[in-house]
This record gives sequence, C-alpha cells and structure tokens, in this order.
Amino acid sequence: MLEFIQQGGSVMYILLGVSLLSLTIIFERSWSLRRSVVIPLSDVQQIEKAVRDGDVKEAMQICKNNNTAMSRILWVALANRGVHRAVMKEILEETGRQEVAHLDRFIGILGLIAGIAPLLGLLGTVIGMIEVFQQISIVGVGKADVLAGGISKALNTTAFGLTVAIPSMVAYRYYESRVDRFVIEIEHHALRFVELLKGERV
Repeated sequence: MLEFIQQGGSVMYILLGVSLLSLTIIFERSWSLRRSVVIPLSDVQQIEKAVRDGDVKEAMQICKNNNTAMSRILWVALANRGVHRAVMKEILEETGRQEVAHLDRFIGILGLIAGIAPLLGLLGTVIGMIEVFQQISIVGVGKADVLAGGISKALNTTAFGLTVAIPSMVAYRYYESRVDRFVIEIEHHALRFVELLKGERV
C-alpha cells in the first residue's frame, strides 16, 4: 500500500489527505445524525404529556435536559407560548432553519470531495503520462517493460481518486436524504406542538 501511494507522487498524498477528511466526516455525521440525537420520540411524547397536564415548567425542563434538535425547537415554542399563532410559526421556522443548518454541517464537503477526487486522480495520471513520454524520449519505445511500468504507476492516482469519490458521493446522497427526512418530521412535530399549545389538539 505504501509503495502504491509513493508511486502516485505528490497528487497521491493530496488524495490520501482528502480521503481521511471524507472518512472523518462520514463517521462524524453517522454519529450526529442518529435519531436519538435529532428526534428522540420518547422525549417528544414526554414533553407533549407535560403540556397536556398543564405543567409547562416540567415540559421546559425536559427540553433543557435533552439537548437535541427537536427539544430545542419545542423549548422555543414553550418560551413563546403567549404570542399569536402566526408569530410563533415564524419564530419556529427561524429556529428550524438554524437547526437544519446544524444538521447539514459538513455534508456539502462530501459532495465537493466526490467531485474533485476523480479530477485529482486524472491530474496525477496526466503528470505520470508526461513522465512516461519523457522516458520514451530518452530510452526510446523499445523497452516495453519500462513503458508499461510507467503507465501503470500513472493510472494509480485515477484508481485511487475513484476509490475516494465513490463512497463520498454515496455518503453525500445518503446524509442529504436523511436530513431531508428529519426536516419533514421536525416540521410535522412542531406543527402538532403548536396546535397542542394553542388548545387546537388534545
């Protein structure tokens, strides 16, 4: 593996750094985008129950004790329970946008990596092919083993670039769709909660 990387030259080291960044983001997002961290349904049910029982302080305390995206939004709703319904919806929309930005964090970088990794690989291959043609000008075309070895080394970066790009693209699409599903679910729970606070739902 070390020889494979060394053969690719400086571009291969850049790709190695990019791959480590991609893996770090993939592991971080898989940890941060768990349902228990974003929308713990048991906590939502406890908060709704406290509101139905008329214990708003208890509901707010549950929100504070559970530092999740959903509980932060519900806390804002509870803190602004006295305002008009339309105003509360605007406040929750703003809070929701902030939470969505937090959920989307780093995902765009995965998309960027998926786009540039193959190009970096191609750049490495082009540089390698230039070196091969320089060898041809020195030793001629008679030494097939030298040419084959040079071309093989040149293609290493393209192979590695695709190896980095493919899982990065898969992870990017997966996390993007996961965040979209969370956003829809958060909006659903927030709307239910507003109706509950305003006495429109029991």
